[in-house]
Amino acid sequence: MIFRSRLAQNRNAHQEHQLHCTSLCCAKSGQQLCVTRLCGGETECAKLRELGVREGATLTVLRQGSPILIRVAGARFGIGQGAATNVLCDIIPAAE
Repeated sequence: MIFRSRLAQNRNAHQEHQLHCTSLCCAKSGQQLCVTRLCGGETECAKLRELGVREGATLTVLRQGSPILIRVAGARFGIGQGAATNVLCDIIPAAE
């Protein structure tokens, strides 16, 4: 019984995370994003900035999953779920 209630709590917490999430880990394939903030350790943030994932950068999600495949400034690379959670973004609306 306790196991099931904890499992349900975790599932609800994850759904709540997805509803209010603005991090790269929840972006969908094809979305364009503008990086607003990097969270996490200094070393991890420095590595992301070296790759071009920095505040103000525009990136495109090429494939959802683990790793998340993105394009930044013409370069394509994958970012693991842990690092993607620390990249906060705004979604850029698609031009119609």
